[in-house]
Amino acid sequence: MGYTPLAGLPMGSRSGDIDPSIIIKLLQDEGYSSEEVSDILHNKSGLYGISGSSDSLTVEQGYAIGDPGYTLAFNMFGYSARKCLGAYSAVLNNKVDCVIFTGGIGENSPHLHSLVCDGVHPVSHDSFSRKSSVSDITAISDKTRVLVVKTNEELAIARECFKLLS
Repeated sequence: MGYTPLAGLPMGSRSGDIDPSIIIKLLQDEGYSSEEVSDILHNKSGLYGISGSSDSLTVEQGYAIGDPGYTLAFNMFGYSARKCLGAYSAVLNNKVDCVIFTGGIGENSPHLHSLVCDGVHPVSHDSFSRKSSVSDITAISDKTRVLVVKTNEELAIARECFKLLS
């Protein structure tokens, strides 16, 4: 994430990184107001803007059956994540200790794990377990660990609230 949540990977309804000239085109050539452009970037882009759904599970299910819109959205998300992984890997001189998938699509999508990691950090889905809170899906030959870590955001929020109120 950069200055705002818009930067980085495309999300359910947020654009992620885009060419800044798109904003100028929408304002000057297409006649959108700045409020309308902000709404598009925050609420009508990302997975939703490409496929019509902001739900990553719906997008992955559509990808699995070959729906063109869902496939494009899923592949664009995977491409963006892989590009991000490659950039960070380059900055770290290819000394990446661990890649961690978490939250919604990160926890539950072996297809995404492969799309992001294959060719960069091989993953093995044989060791993937939905029962464990942490699953190591690293291919045996790879030195970079690839983990799937289950989250419990509600519990984390409850603990923080409890600390605040105590």
